[in-house]
Amino acid sequence: MGIIIAIGIVAILAFGFFLYATIKTKSTRISHYAPFKQWMDKTVTLDKETVLVSEKVRLYPANGYPYLLLDSLHPDWAYIEERMQLGDYVLVEKFPAGTSFHIEKAVQFTGGVSGSSTPFVFGKIHYGGKNYGTAYQWGTMDIVKFMDKVDESWHFHQAPWQPKADSVFYALPEARWW
Repeated sequence: MGIIIAIGIVAILAFGFFLYATIKTKSTRISHYAPFKQWMDKTVTLDKETVLVSEKVRLYPANGYPYLLLDSLHPDWAYIEERMQLGDYVLVEKFPAGTSFHIEKAVQFTGGVSGSSTPFVFGKIHYGGKNYGTAYQWGTMDIVKFMDKVDESWHFHQAPWQPKADSVFYALPEARWW
């Protein structure tokens, strides 16, 4: 009888571990991959007005970067007003063109349930005597290229620190479990 209970407990623990590992958001540093590596540990100037928002539900753990930076060229910009009305975003600050952003690292997150990946750039903005740890979601996977098994399936919209759009597609690794 004792062996059956022990096997049952081990099975439940193993099932719990595999369930956790499957639905856990995975992450991997991508700071040394193009196009991120050219911006790491640099202070860039944001050439347009940007807004800083606090998200109700984050795609990434805060870990010193609790805010999300958005600009008019960002793919999510069209939805910012709606997301504020719904309470998903709370406006924290508006930064004028010419604000400095120190880029510290880039990380790719993959949702355990959805399986979709999202790359982020993390850094600090010093403005008005305050420091803001912020994330900037930068990069979109071209699903057709990905399904055709083309490694270079990531496209990057023009970031607010770039003088022009980058038309190159890049290869990024998939986020790892641990």
